[in-house]
Amino acid sequence: MRTMVASIFAIVIIASAVAMPSTALEGGRGEAVIRSGGADGLRYLVTASRCADRLSTEWRHQDGSLAALEEVELADGRWTRYRLRRANVGQDLRAERRGDVVTIIDASRPDRGPARLTARGTLLAGPELVSFLQARLTELRAGRSLEFQYLLADRGTAIGFIARGRLHGEDIEVALEASSALVRPFVPATTFRFSPDGVLRQVVGRMLPVLGDARSQKALDGVLKMSGPQSTCNKKSLS
Repeated sequence: MRTMVASIFAIVIIASAVAMPSTALEGGRGEAVIRSGGADGLRYLVTASRCADRLSTEWRHQDGSLAALEEVELADGRWTRYRLRRANVGQDLRAERRGDVVTIIDASRPDRGPARLTARGTLLAGPELVSFLQARLTELRAGRSLEFQYLLADRGTAIGFIARGRLHGEDIEVALEASSALVRPFVPATTFRFSPDGVLRQVVGRMLPVLGDARSQKALDGVLKMSGPQSTCNKKSLS
């Protein structure tokens, strides 16, 4: 469970009950610096975008080549399709949600049959997570904790999380940890920092790219700092 991937820090924001400035609604760009895995100092350029009900993030190497990406499509307030791709290890995962059933297909492993799981309660996927937190920043600022399930497509399962907020100067800092005490030692905590008006400034924790190969992947931890809006509603769907 250490490879908690699926972009727990994806950066795209959708419209919600919380009033957000246009810079938040249009996505953003940033840079991630790795602080673990023997890859200290390794950097990725990150771009987040929103196009109607499609949210996506791209992680690129400094030379512009693709390292990892993910995308989620929403309908009626929840995700229906999700995709995770890691170019360097040849990983390509897709998930579809119909009713309360989630089907996960590993396109990079045609020898494997699809995995299925039941979506219970609030089940989030990929870039949907940040918008979920933003829509509830008032509750988090007031000290209320939130519980939800998060899709781990590469594990064929979902895991429960608790989000807790606190003030960090004028910013709001939100810490995530596994809700199960048995699972918690194997899942690293991740911390988000939002500006007073809800714009994501920073993420500290597990990053989306991995090192290694298809059979032996090494998870990476680091710091992602966001800066500047970006509106890119001109990309074709990845799914």
